[in-house]
Amino acid sequence: MVELAAPSTDETLEEEPVTSSFPENTMFSISGFENEAEARKVAENLAYVFRELGKIIDLSALDGVTVAWDYDEALASLDRGYGSKFKLERTKDVGIGVAMTPAVLRDGVLKSHILIHGHVASMVLSKDIEEFNMLFHTLAHEAAHVETTDAWETCFPGELLRTTYASLLDAFRQQVYSACWDEYAATRISNTIGVNPLEGYEATFLTVLSSVQEKVADQVRSFYGGSATATNDFVGSVFGAYGDVMKFACYCLGTLASLDRRGKSGNKVQEALRDSWFEPYYVRLEDACAALFDNFGRWSDKSGFEAIGDILEDIVDRHVMKIRRGEEGRYSIYVHHPSVGP
Repeated sequence: MVELAAPSTDETLEEEPVTSSFPENTMFSISGFENEAEARKVAENLAYVFRELGKIIDLSALDGVTVAWDYDEALASLDRGYGSKFKLERTKDVGIGVAMTPAVLRDGVLKSHILIHGHVASMVLSKDIEEFNMLFHTLAHEAAHVETTDAWETCFPGELLRTTYASLLDAFRQQVYSACWDEYAATRISNTIGVNPLEGYEATFLTVLSSVQEKVADQVRSFYGGSATATNDFVGSVFGAYGDVMKFACYCLGTLASLDRRGKSGNKVQEALRDSWFEPYYVRLEDACAALFDNFGRWSDKSGFEAIGDILEDIVDRHVMKIRRGEEGRYSIYVHHPSVGP
């Protein structure tokens, strides 16, 4: 593995006013390349791209960049700066994840670390303009996550990676609304830098939407009640299934907003939503995310984020179960899904 500091700009650029938020001491950890020369060239070119992105996206809270051909191992072994048994894993069920920007703690300071699969990162050397633009957009999207995470930390300091939830129910809820907001904001900030990703996002959203009800039905049929652990696992799986629909909708909604197309989804999405149970929630989700973005980084409370959580619970309440909250983080559920029964 080669570890490199981001190379300095050349003399001509150094004479110009510094306008990029990209930290010049950013460390690049590069592994899996055939030789050090290639690894160094990838790091130098990535640093240049991030430096340019730093002129329009706030990268001041960037911790470092990891490029690895063994991407799964890089995710699993990332030092996040706090004690946790949770291991990062790439998306595999809908598409294959090739980049991620998790939050990390460094000497008590919250930052973001970008990880990229070696195959994707190597496109920075490609002479194929389509390949390079695909990478350019991926880097812009991950850079946007650095900005969104830092905005949250500014408004709600000391919470990310350091919060103890009152109950697992609250944790499930926040995981969903955080993912929805993060992807909406990241896609809106990264816009169509490099490529316009909307068609791919809409296709993924439609795939997830078309399968979610059967997926939830399977979860209900497999749930027999009993222990608190079984209940938590069931509730978490249901929240996760509907949360995925909402998250992938947010990829579309953020991109649409960046194109000044709020309320104007592509024809296939419009057709699918026309008679869909999800249509009113899609509209509510767009409104909730847009309101948050309009006040980006100036949130005085979490009411706007909780509005996304309310959408999730309304979906669950209508389609699967009633949830009653009790004292000290306890809760009970009544499952009314059609799959329940003899």
